[in-house]
Amino acid sequence: MYLKKLLTIIKEDRVAFTMGMCIIALAVMGTSVRHVSSSMFGLLFILSLSALLSWPKIFSSLTKTEKLFVFAFILYFISGLLAYYNVDDVDKYIKLLERYLRFLMVIPVFFLIIKKRKSLINYLYIGAGISGPFVFFVALNHYSSFPGVPAKGYYHHIIFGQLAMINAGIMISYLITNKLSRTMQFLILISILCGLVAVVLSQARGVWLVFPVYLLIAGVYLFNSGRLRLQTVSVLLVVSFLLVVFTPAGDLIQQRTKSASSEISAFYEDGKYISSVGTRLAMWEIAIDVWKRHLVVGTGPGDFDNEVMVLQNNGEYVGMDVHNSVHNIYIQALVGSGVVGFLALIFVLIMPLAIVFNKNNCEESAKLTGLIIILSFAVFGVSESWVLRLSIISIFLIYTIVVISHMHISGRYSKY
Repeated sequence: MYLKKLLTIIKEDRVAFTMGMCIIALAVMGTSVRHVSSSMFGLLFILSLSALLSWPKIFSSLTKTEKLFVFAFILYFISGLLAYYNVDDVDKYIKLLERYLRFLMVIPVFFLIIKKRKSLINYLYIGAGISGPFVFFVALNHYSSFPGVPAKGYYHHIIFGQLAMINAGIMISYLITNKLSRTMQFLILISILCGLVAVVLSQARGVWLVFPVYLLIAGVYLFNSGRLRLQTVSVLLVVSFLLVVFTPAGDLIQQRTKSASSEISAFYEDGKYISSVGTRLAMWEIAIDVWKRHLVVGTGPGDFDNEVMVLQNNGEYVGMDVHNSVHNIYIQALVGSGVVGFLALIFVLIMPLAIVFNKNNCEESAKLTGLIIILSFAVFGVSESWVLRLSIISIFLIYTIVVISHMHISGRYSKY
């Protein structure tokens, strides 16, 4: 029966099905398996070229807010081009330019989904659900082989934890906004718990900043819908207690929290910057000072590490690891592409929220999913410059256009 249904879906629209499978692969393996994110993004872009002749018609069908959403991505790409003005290391700039180019390349994918009038959001939900157990086993395998070392897949442990957390958040939104069978509720809870354990094992401290946001969103939604009960709260508390007591999560959380607290104190009280948090705080100070010298278009993408090395040659911040990443997307935008880049970044984050918060949009599941996706990346950006990492950029862009295109196709909004 399921095979017959699958064959029917494939026959209905092979292109839409292929795009859906790309989204699932991206959600499950995007930060764990090498080349998956770039390959899936590239395939989606190639498929999108089939709608090339329809781009003017598709664009004209968008609401004013959706057109501004598209323009935000274009503006972000332009900010990367303008930042060339102050670039010293041209080779590094060219390599980093692809990070900006992907914001432009995702627009045709958005157009193709709208042309097909086939919502792909269910593929996103499927991918997020499968992701939980997958990243759990990846993290557990890495942790068992290298105890004490942050668990990860192929890519950096922080973006590994970011994807696990986002997918857990998406599953939370799906769980509380849909009427599901007990079996399905249980499976989703298992997926969420697996994802959260993977986040803990990744030891990505900044990722946990967004978890209280998830709980707040879920609590407000359940309260407004009259479904926030003592039984639900009790179950969540019991699950959290078991997670902390009977898994490595408890020790890791306590250890990393104490470490972060002591590193912050050491930086501000003793000026010690040779630590994970201390280095971040030092780089933020340096970046702000550099930005003040290049207010409008910044020092140029790829030049920040050169600025740090100049300071070290002058006897400042000696011994600190040199990174091109500032570990904060907002300060990264300021130092790399100035006020223009910063405003473009804010525009990229605000416009999807403008569509999500449309009062006439009654698609609660997609609304909450979109809210969680955008807020997650906005919060992640406080402690990590994910805009410099291609795999997580691809995930942000595809996740965002899947939700926004779903809202367009569902037609549950007003044109304004």
